[in-house]
Parts: sequence; C-alpha cells; structure tokens
Amino acid sequence: MFVELVRRGRFEPRVFITTTLALAIVLVAVVEIPQLLSKRARLEVLRSHVAQVAQLAASVLDGDLHQQLLDPHRYTPELYARALAPLVRFHTADPEIFYVYTMVDRGGKTFFVLDTAASNNFRSPRPLRASAYMEPFQIRPEYESDWLQQIAAGKTWVTPSFQEDDYGNFLTAHAPIYDSQKRYSGFVGVDFDLHYYLAEEQRFRNIGIGSLAAALFASVIIGYLLALYHFDLNHRMQEHYRSSIRDGLTGLLNRRGALDAIGKSLARRTASYAVLLVDIDNLKTINDTLGHAVGDAVIAAVADAIRVSIRDGDDCARLGGDEFMVFAPECDSDCAADVAQRILSRVSTQGELPTGCTVSIGICVQAHASADFDRMYRDADAALYRAKSEGKHRFTLHHA
Repeated sequence: MFVELVRRGRFEPRVFITTTLALAIVLVAVVEIPQLLSKRARLEVLRSHVAQVAQLAASVLDGDLHQQLLDPHRYTPELYARALAPLVRFHTADPEIFYVYTMVDRGGKTFFVLDTAASNNFRSPRPLRASAYMEPFQIRPEYESDWLQQIAAGKTWVTPSFQEDDYGNFLTAHAPIYDSQKRYSGFVGVDFDLHYYLAEEQRFRNIGIGSLAAALFASVIIGYLLALYHFDLNHRMQEHYRSSIRDGLTGLLNRRGALDAIGKSLARRTASYAVLLVDIDNLKTINDTLGHAVGDAVIAAVADAIRVSIRDGDDCARLGGDEFMVFAPECDSDCAADVAQRILSRVSTQGELPTGCTVSIGICVQAHASADFDRMYRDADAALYRAKSEGKHRFTLHHA
C-alpha cells in the first residue's frame, strides 16, 4: 500500500509538517530523556565512587599524628613524613588520582596540612605542584556552599560537577578525619582523574547524536508516509462521498446530493428560488417495447439535455426512474420559464432520443422569505401533473 502511495507522491504540506514535528518531538524525547537520565545516573555513580575513595584515604591515615600536625608548634619534618607515608602508598596504588592531601578549617578558612606531592617517595607521571604545610586554600566561588559544615558534621562532600586545571578534568571529594579519641581532625581531599570517564561520555554522546539523527530521519520518513496516507484516505473518502451523491447512470446529483445542495443554496438567502420537475413521458412504454437498454439511453440523453439547458449555479438531480429536478437560485417565473423552454427544445432536437420522446415540466417559484423546499416540491409536482394531463411535452407554472 505504501509503495503505491509513494509512487503517487501527493500529500498536503501542512499535514506533513505537523506530523513530522509531532513525531520528531516524541522520538527525540524517547531518545534524549533516557540518555539524560542515564548520564545523570553515571555521574552520580562516579561521585559515589570518588566519595568512597576519599573515605578510604581517610581510613588509612593516622588520625592522632594528623591531630598533632594541626598545631604548627608541634610540626617537625619527621612527624610530617610519618603522617604522610600511608597517603603516599594509597596515592601510588591508584593512578587515576591527581592529588591526595589533607586540610584543616580555622574559622571558616582552610589550610593545607599534608600533600602527597611533597613526598620524595611519591612518583607521578604528572608534574604536580605540592602545597606547603599550612598554605591557605580558597575554594572557587561557583562551589561556595556549606561544605565545611557538612564535613565537620561527618559527611563526605563531593563537588557537584567537574573541575579543570592544568592537569585535566577531575572530581574532588573531602572526607572527615578522626583521631583515636573520635575527635574531628580535619579532612582528606582526593582529586580524581576523569579522563576515562569523559572518554566514555564522549562515546555515549556520539551514540546519542547518531540516535538523535536516526530519530529525526525516521520522523521525516514516517511523517511523509503518514501525510501520503492521510491524503489518500481523504481522497478516497471524497471520492466515496462524491459517488454517494451522484446517480450512476447520468452523473447528476441523486436525491441525497440534491438535498445537500439545496440546503446550502437556501442558506445563501437569495431573492427567489425555482424548482423544476422534469418527467420523461411514456418511459414505461419505451422500456416495454424497446427494452431497458434503450430506456437507460433515453434517461441519459434527457439528463444531457437538462444539463446543457440550465444556468451556472443551478443544481440538477435525478430523483429516480424518469423524474429529474432542477433547483435554481435567483430565478423568478420568467427565468424558470426560459430554462424549461430550453429543456423542451433540447429534448425535441436530441438525436439520441426515439421519435416522439418528450418530457413534461412542472415549475414552482417562491421568494426567499417564504421559500420552503418541501412545499415547493409538492407545488411543482402538482404543476407537473397538470402539464401531463394537458397533453404532455409542455411546462406548467404553479400559481399560489
């Protein structure tokens, strides 16, 4: 079916555009929403992992030694090296860590305590700069929050998004440090490398772009096919409607089509209307003596005679059997008589008709203020009866 529709290639641009846009919105949402949710979920998993790394770093640290280093008067290089040693081993075991360090909070200001980059035993492929003992630290304005209060309360704090410096992109996690007396002794910081994570995210992004392009392409194709189908369906419905209001033999309106046309004509409220009922004289005799094929030919020939005799804007219908009707808006008695006379003349000179084939016509004219089709039809029928009783092949005008 769709192959035939594509071959025809006819559609309404409005339907195509509307359908394509609607499908694009739905398909893009189907593609993008899961990707956005999964990206957020992957970031949360990563943040959770970095938080666990920071907690492990805090667990390997000797909290009592770190507590001593919080007092600058107790600082010695030997004490610093002893406290730093487990963090150096921890950092060396995980190449995805940029920095491992500890800090202390003094009245809302933070200072570095330990930094693995300061150890002579630490080797890193990155040229790290070590932070000095009690060197001040200023958090970036975009990360300003109650992070120090959260860490002091025993929570592990992770930056909500990526950070970037000369070494690349990373996430930072801070976990509290406690000594053997369960006293808060500052916190450990871990800057975690995101090179692998960002490479995977780029791969997911490429997949998402491909999926998005496929969704948009699919929406165009489906929209085009639906537009073709919509046009074909409407075309078939219109054809079915047109055939349902037309007489199969003559192509004129049938009774249903006539009533629909008359209703529209009356709604336009013209000055006057005329109804002409045209009846083929002696059609039954023609059928009985010459056969129904000839009778059908007579009906078709009379229909042609009526069609070419009426004016533009007049409605012509075959009501069934040997009866035809003309409904003429903006038509007074003189105009209706002219139409009737043209029909009679055309039938008389129609070469396809048997010799002596005639029609009789009844006419009713009403002003719009009093126009009622049912009444007009009855009055025209009465006039038609008079025309037949007066000798046929003539027209008679109804007089109220």
